Amino acid sequence: MSSPSSLTLFFLFASTFLYTPSISFNITTILSQNKDFSDFNKLLSQTQIASTINSRQTITVLALSNDAMSFFSSQSIEDNKISLSLHVVLDYYDIKKLKSLSKKTAILTTLFQQSGQAKGQQGFINVTVKDNGDVMFGSAVRGSILDAQLLDSVASQPFNISVLHISSYIPIMNPDSNPDIIYTSSSPLPAQAPNDDDYEYDEPPSPPSPRSSAKAHAPAAAKAAATAKAPSSKANSTSSASAITSQLDLAFAVVMSSFWVLMTVW
Repeated sequence: MSSPSSLTLFFLFASTFLYTPSISFNITTILSQNKDFSDFNKLLSQTQIASTINSRQTITVLALSNDAMSFFSSQSIEDNKISLSLHVVLDYYDIKKLKSLSKKTAILTTLFQQSGQAKGQQGFINVTVKDNGDVMFGSAVRGSILDAQLLDSVASQPFNISVLHISSYIPIMNPDSNPDIIYTSSSPLPAQAPNDDDYEYDEPPSPPSPRSSAKAHAPAAAKAAATAKAPSSKANSTSSASAITSQLDLAFAVVMSSFWVLMTVW
């Protein structure tokens, strides 16, 4: 029964259950199908954010049409990269999921937050579903206005990539008391809480040098030697006294014995 045809059928049957299709997408290809997003698509490639998007398994891109891209023309490539990174959400959200938010609002994590350059809530965006059903986006920094409206879906591949069309760009706000200040790479950052280097710590005393250690131990050694010597002298004196006493006792015994012998003879 182990004919070649049987082995072929076995491997075909096994591959049916073991095969897992690879999930891949290309944001450049997706956006190139709609000329209204050509400027946005070009900027994603220039800032190399496109390659970052393509390397992810789950992503949402908040795309801007050409008529909403004027803001980016006055910025450097680096600032554009920062601004665009706030329009890339690190999770899958399509229109149905957004309108089904349990609390009608959520804070979404973006690529800017993952970059490590964001301060405070800069790397998050607030999405809120209004009473009339409109979905609005804005910076999660306190006091920011939600004025970027969800218009429609450009493309979706559940649950890997969703490209949503929004009405205007989402500015990166400075996390201070003035919500009108927009962050760029050259903007001064607000004062941060002191880190470990700003505090003084109690440190253990450094070990003494060999010379100072020797000096410090010299008196103690002399005292110890003197203390050790004193009992030794006392012990020698005691030994000498004991020896003299023993000799006197022996002499007394000899004298008494001799006297006893003389008395017996007489």
